[in-house]
Amino acid sequence: MSNVQMQLFILPYAGGSIAAFKKLTDFIDNRVETITVEYPGRGTRAQEPLKQSINDLLDDAISYCQERRNPQIPFAIMGYSMGSILAYEIIKHNMIEGELKHIFISAEISPKYRSLELSKIDDLTDEGILDRARRLGGLDERILLNKRFVDIYITPMLSDYRNFFGYRYVESREKIRTDTTFFYCKNDTPKEDVEKWRELIGGKNQFYEYGTNHFFINQYYKEMAKVINETLCW
Repeated sequence: MSNVQMQLFILPYAGGSIAAFKKLTDFIDNRVETITVEYPGRGTRAQEPLKQSINDLLDDAISYCQERRNPQIPFAIMGYSMGSILAYEIIKHNMIEGELKHIFISAEISPKYRSLELSKIDDLTDEGILDRARRLGGLDERILLNKRFVDIYITPMLSDYRNFFGYRYVESREKIRTDTTFFYCKNDTPKEDVEKWRELIGGKNQFYEYGTNHFFINQYYKEMAKVINETLCW
């Protein structure tokens, strides 16, 4: 008999894939079924065309989750960076069936304020996007020297960033009423900015600060998994 008590849907950052979250999911309790969304054009879906807008990417993520949802048990949802925005939109529009137990937001400020920032970005050239990725600490320059790696990693990342830059927040009439855990790095998303999520999501909040850059998950996956386990397993 399966001992799975909960499903956890994970939405990756721009350019991310299932593989990027394997270290984290390897340490999550087996009572939690982890389902990392694989966006088109990478990993197990490498042969599928990339999406051309944030709405198309969101619709695809919704379908991915719905196809794997077991409504007989509760679920939680976790987003990382761009994935946090997608997770918020999924929950805001009640697109996953069943009981939502918890939300995990990682490396992202409130969509209301992120939308304002994104609306001011006018450099959508490849180099402009790569410069942004460099500043976040998520670009290995060695990848740029190998065309095969560029096709595997950089092309999807560029597509995701362009889609993400097109995100525009639409005011919601009601707060989401769910407890939330926030993972953040003060050098990347200061706590006072992360706390602005409280305008959109009610419930109890937990805050955990990690690392020195946007991709703290690469070093602190064990610590993050421990928090997830303590939150979801009882």
